[in-house]
This record gives sequence, structure tokens and C-alpha cells, in this order.
Amino acid sequence: MKKIILLIIAEIFYINIFTTNVSAYIDNMSYIRAGILLYTEDTYVSLIKNDFLKIEEENKDIVDFIFYNAENDQELQNKQLDELIDMKVDLIILNVVDANEYGILIHKIKQANIPVVFMGREPKSLDIIETYDKAIYIGSETCVSGNIQGEMIINELRNESLVDRNKNNILEYILLQGVINDVTTTLRSECVIKTLNEHEIKTKEIALEYCNWNRECAKERVKYLFEKNKDNIDVIISNNDEMAIGAILALQELGYNKGDPKKYIAVVGIDATDPAVKLIREGVMTGTVIQDHEAVVKAVYRIGMNLVKENPPLQGTEYKLDKAGVAVMIPYNGYITRKSPNL
Repeated sequence: MKKIILLIIAEIFYINIFTTNVSAYIDNMSYIRAGILLYTEDTYVSLIKNDFLKIEEENKDIVDFIFYNAENDQELQNKQLDELIDMKVDLIILNVVDANEYGILIHKIKQANIPVVFMGREPKSLDIIETYDKAIYIGSETCVSGNIQGEMIINELRNESLVDRNKNNILEYILLQGVINDVTTTLRSECVIKTLNEHEIKTKEIALEYCNWNRECAKERVKYLFEKNKDNIDVIISNNDEMAIGAILALQELGYNKGDPKKYIAVVGIDATDPAVKLIREGVMTGTVIQDHEAVVKAVYRIGMNLVKENPPLQGTEYKLDKAGVAVMIPYNGYITRKSPNL
């Protein structure tokens, strides 16, 4: 009987030691759970997601990404953020639905003491990022994309790929915008027109339409506007490729941009998504600004890992912080047009 009791005690002791060792091993592992909150999964954001999946595949023993799609709904994204906080993830990567909500979101994350990397949609002021020492913003200088779009349009005017259709020496345009009261929308829109005007190109706005980055909305609005202005539209300027593609689809349904140079209206976008580049290659879309999604994701991952490990955010990287020390800006990479070499 004593032997049996001793054996039972020994077994319990062994199990306790084993469990303790496993727990200690798990606690010392570098395995990181990162929640990725995407504002939606349109064509460009899907590229972002795929880039993260590639990183996860290459680093299976290091990181596990947990993806959420907010479906362009800030209330839903708030609930998704609460879920990640309850899960006690090691890192939050946040592509905000509504830039006006930065203050509320960062307050929640700060209270939970979880490092966060904001990406994509720019806050109205980077000052809000400064309120939390475990937060950083990674994006691109939004106005630059508008400037590049303006340069692209100027170049297309010079090589006569874009023409003054009613010969009035005024560039008449439809501007397809993202979201009302959004920094990215505002700066992309203002900076493209400013660049054109600074180069002494007279412009006239035929219409300005908010389409929330959405292809179908752009298609419907362009069809409606075309019926009233078809002889005056010189160019359709879009804040992103999705809306530019919507404009192309509308024009094609109306018999334009199908190969006849006499029935062609210039359309320019931003992002350089695969569907847009395909349309440019086919000669039915004029051009797009290249936004380097792989570079953005790489920066988010590398800086995010540093934040989790409580290292300086840029340790072991080539990036530079802005003057306030809270943002890293990834440059745009030029533009693609129908006459780009090697397209």
C-alpha cells in the first residue's frame, strides 16, 4: 500500500514538474499573435492581406495573424477591436474605417497596454499618435499621390493621349472621391488639381462625387453624369483604382474606351492594382499612381515586431521617423500609363 501511495505521489510530482516546464517554455517562446483589423477587403486591401499572409507563411514559428474585415463599418470595427483586446493579443495592426475615430480607438488600446501600428488611412493630425508611446503610424504622404497624378495628367496632355475634347483650352474633369471628411480623400483631391493649376493648366470641375472608394458607386455616378456632359468631359480623376475601374465600366457600357480613339475619355487612378494595370495594358484606362503595398506591409511587420519586443521601433531597419517621432512614410513609386515601357 505504501509503495502504491509513493508511486502516486511520484507521478503527481512528475506531472507538476512537466507542466511547469511546458508553461515556462511557452512563456519564453517568441511566438506572437497579431490582430489585423482591415477597414474592408477591396482590391487594394486584399493585396495588403495577401502580403501579410506571405509573411506569416515564411515565419510560421514566429507570428500568427488574426484577420478581421470591418466591411467599412466603424461600429463593427470597434467590436472587433474589443474582441482582440479581450484575447490579449501581442500586437494590433489597425486600418481604420473612419479617421475621425482615431482618438477613441487609441484610448482603448492604450488602456489595454497593447502595441499598435496604424496603417493606411491617415489621421487628421499625427498628434493623436503621440498620446501613446506604443503606437506608430505607417503610410504614405497623401498629397504626393495627388501631385504624381497631376504630373501624369500633364504628361498625357503633352503626348496627346489626353485631349481637350471641346477645344476650349480648359481641362474639364469629373473627380471621384473616397470618403467625406477624410484626410486621404481631401489631400488626393486638392493636390492633383493644385499641381495642374501650378503648371498653368486651366481646369473646370464638372462634378465632384463621393463614392467611398467603391467601384459600383463610381460606375452609376459616371453613367448619370455622362448623359449630361458627354461632350465636355476631358478626364475622370479618381482617388483610387476601384472607382477608376467603375468609371471605365460605365464608359464602356456607353460605347466609349473600347478601342476607338475617337471615343476615348481619359481615366486616372491611384494604387496600381492588378485589374487597373490590366486595363491600362489594354489601352482602355489612362494610368495609375503606384502605391507599394509590399513595402508598407514589410514596414508594418518589422516595426510591429520591435514594438512587441519593446525595442526601439526602427531597430534593425532602414526607415526614418517623422519629426514628431510617430510616423514612417513609405514613398509612392511613380506612375504607370498606357505608354509606360515594359508594361
